[in-house]
Amino acid sequence: MVLGMTQSRRSLLAPVVIFALCALGACAPRLPASSNDAPGRQSAFFEAFPAPLFAAIDEGCQSDIDRLTRVSRTELVCESLPSPQAAAALILQYDGDVEALPTFVTTLYAVPLETGYEVTTEYFYLVPQKGGDVAVIRFRQPRIEQTVRRVFASAGGRSI
Repeated sequence: MVLGMTQSRRSLLAPVVIFALCALGACAPRLPASSNDAPGRQSAFFEAFPAPLFAAIDEGCQSDIDRLTRVSRTELVCESLPSPQAAAALILQYDGDVEALPTFVTTLYAVPLETGYEVTTEYFYLVPQKGGDVAVIRFRQPRIEQTVRRVFASAGGRSI
């Protein structure tokens, strides 16, 4: 048992985290935020490394349309294809390249501190542009943000 979490609670955590974060991929994009804002990013403090949280992302990013990259023990990146409707909306709204599909990206990374770990999750779209660049699209999703706060709390974290 890590962080006082039972196996049944941990197994329930994986679908909740992935559903909450990937639900964005099924939605049409909302207005992007200004560069001074940080939508799609949340952090929490954990006294110990939150292995169940990393396992949940690892387990949830296993479908045929997902790609999981383990950057390190403390950093995971999950890339998913959005629904066809969301992909079309992103390409049209952000002048994307119709030959390269947008992706929905979820990252989870932990930074060790003297007294624990700061764990951050970020979620955003990458929209390939006609000129070869990639636009990073972030926007507010209050329901997703609330769910992430609850998931962090259930895994033993305190929002920061």
